[in-house]
Amino acid sequence: MPELPEVETIRRGLEEGLLGARLSGVEVRDPRLLQDCSLPELERLHGRALKRVARRGKFLILDFEGRALVIHLRMTGKLLPQEEEHTRLILNFSEGKRLVLDDPRRFATLACVRADELEGFEPLRRLGLEPFTPGYTFENFRKILETNREIKPLLLDQAKLAGLGNIYANEVLFRAGIHPLRRANSLSPEEAQRLFEAIPELLEEAIALQGTTISDYRTATGESGSFQLFLKVYGRAGEPCPRCGTPIEQLSQGGRSSYFCPKCQA
Repeated sequence: MPELPEVETIRRGLEEGLLGARLSGVEVRDPRLLQDCSLPELERLHGRALKRVARRGKFLILDFEGRALVIHLRMTGKLLPQEEEHTRLILNFSEGKRLVLDDPRRFATLACVRADELEGFEPLRRLGLEPFTPGYTFENFRKILETNREIKPLLLDQAKLAGLGNIYANEVLFRAGIHPLRRANSLSPEEAQRLFEAIPELLEEAIALQGTTISDYRTATGESGSFQLFLKVYGRAGEPCPRCGTPIEQLSQGGRSSYFCPKCQA
């Protein structure tokens, strides 16, 4: 699933390539995509210019002069400039530009929302603290840790911390030297500070490299990310820790694989 760095990379690509372009037509190839957005609602966007491309957590927000499309790419969704095998939606713009939603597993979602009602839109309203926003302070972060939950699943809880997924949760815990099974409220102030700082640092590095492509993810121009070349623990079970040489271990938490160094993250 695309995580914050991937979605932010896509956002920047759409902003660069489509901002100001007017929507000239919509083609819905998969009617199942319209569970939260009707065809008449999409057609009312015709002739409107794309005025803003925003992101909240893993959601993309395309604001067409007061009416917004809210897109979540889920597991395998991609936004591309050309059709591919699993095209579900095509947005045609002025000057021949296109935005294609391609999604082999068909989990991506689309909603139509008035721009002035976005804050109350339930999927966005329930999102938690987000890096790169004024609310991301150490004081607010410490409040998230006031629980006996294991730290790794807590980082994945979008209602607590928006944007992180399994890849980057593994990586930030390694960077901060924290075992994924640690209870959140057992972290010392120093450990909490390291984790607080590691999250935006690592996400910024991933954004600079256009995200991580393990299988499906591609940028808005169809390119692969390259941060996968710099992963320290994710997907590297049995390989030597890049810091101390101890073999990376793997365990399952909530149906997700966790990767860690048993020495550096003791």
